Amino acid sequence: MRVSDTLVGQPIVRPAWGSFDDAIAGLVEQVVAGDRLPATLAAQAVQRIREREVMASTAMVDIGISIPHARLAGIDGVAAAIAVSPTAVYQLADGLPISIVVLVLSSPSLTGEHLNFLSTLSMLLQSAHIREQLRNASSPQAVLRLIRESEPSRS
Repeated sequence: MRVSDTLVGQPIVRPAWGSFDDAIAGLVEQVVAGDRLPATLAAQAVQRIREREVMASTAMVDIGISIPHARLAGIDGVAAAIAVSPTAVYQLADGLPISIVVLVLSSPSLTGEHLNFLSTLSMLLQSAHIREQLRNASSPQAVLRLIRESEPSRS
């Protein structure tokens, strides 16, 4: 499964969010606006993400990324939304910046696909070069182009 195939709407470049909760709410709104999640489930999606973060943070502080994710009934397949910033999409409580956030929601029946997608996404974001280009992207189109060019070819 390709990351670019799951992205909903336009990537959000340089959002004006200050906190993790703002970022999650904004990215869930993106999934709703893209008709991948019913608006009636938005609050539940945000709550599931928060619950998942309490169990274990998805922030990879050493590389400045976060992949908050949850499985939620009412979503079809796997849907993702991305936000990037040269400084910070949000800051952790200790002030450390998280500059790339990819929110992932998937159906509870797709455990394998969910885990495979998270693995694929994590591998893509392990590249310091890709992370730097994403952080410095000037437009949503530049983010999408970079992700598409960085993914393995379809087989």
